[in-house]
Parts: sequence; structure tokens; C-alpha cells
Amino acid sequence: MFITIEGPDKAGKTTQIKLLKKYAEDRGLNWVFTRNPGATSLGSRLRDIVLDNKEVISDKAELMLYLADRADHVATLLKPALAEGKLVICDRFTDSTEAYQGYGRGIDIKTIKMMNALVCEGVEPDLTIMLMVSDTEALKRTKETDRLESENKLFFIRVRNGYKTIARENPTRVRMIEVDGLSEEDLHVQIIGLINKALESQYAK
Repeated sequence: MFITIEGPDKAGKTTQIKLLKKYAEDRGLNWVFTRNPGATSLGSRLRDIVLDNKEVISDKAELMLYLADRADHVATLLKPALAEGKLVICDRFTDSTEAYQGYGRGIDIKTIKMMNALVCEGVEPDLTIMLMVSDTEALKRTKETDRLESENKLFFIRVRNGYKTIARENPTRVRMIEVDGLSEEDLHVQIIGLINKALESQYAK
């Protein structure tokens, strides 16, 4: 099973994935954790470039960097792990590209979908857990910022609205959780519940 964790910056993805790793380790579960971008050797270098505040990158070049990472990620990590029957949990995937480079940057969504399909070679999430944070709450959580996190408020409004559109368009795959007011532990419990429910449905087939 392939599960992605999505959402705008400052929604708490990093913390929740750490909690998921501990949950899996404590129970001896052989879950694979990865991230997009940055999981492979090539991806790590591309991630450094795309998030570097000193870099000036055009919108289309930014898109291509993310797609290059994804093509390598799918071929060298995701497809082999899924072929072995492992449960893979990925921090960001195709929805992030649609939300940030599509809705955020204004690049044609249909073009992005077509290019994602090319590099993903049929690999699609079975479940996407989308953590949604309000603009007000995100500002409270802002500390150090990378190149993308340094974007203006209107950019992140477009990104959040884009994520909500993606959730509406994919109701069977995407489960959105509003994180404002939730403790880290309460959010973790909800996420585990969604994963276990998805696994039960998978085993029942």
C-alpha cells in the first residue's frame, strides 16, 4: 500500500511522520518511510537546490526539478518497495506539485497532471492524508524559512485553496484533517486510525 502525507507548510507533517516512525518501530512494523523531494542521492541534491534561499529559479525550472526528483524516486525506491508488498509512507508526492506549482505558481494543472503521469509510471497513492492548517495558525508556527516558505501570503492562500480543490476532486483517496486546535497526540491518533482503516480494507479485498 502506498500512503502519502500532504498539506501546506506548517501543517505539522514532519512531526506526524516522526510519530508514525516511532509507532511502526515500537510494533516491529516493516513500514518504509520516504519523502519527495530528497529521498535518493540525486533527490537530496535537487532538494538542496530548490529550497535554497540564494537560488533564483523560474517557475517552470522549479517544476522540472521536482519532476526530476520524482522520476528518480519512483524508479529507484517506490516501485521496488511496492513490488515487495511493503507499506510505503511518503512525505509529499504529486498533490504537492499540483498545489504549489499549479495552484500556487499558476502553471497549467492539466500539463502538471500529464507530466506527473509520465514520471510516476502508474504509481499512485492508495490513501492521502491531507493536513490542513489555517493561514492564521501557520503564521504562528513560522520560524526559519526556506525558499518556498519565504513566499508571500497570497501564494500560500492559493496553495491551501488548491489542496482543498484536490481533496474535493478525489474524495475516495484523500482524507483531510483540519489541524487547528488539535494536539500532536490527537492528530497522531486520527492519522493512525485512517491508516489502520485503509489496511483493513486492503486485507478484506
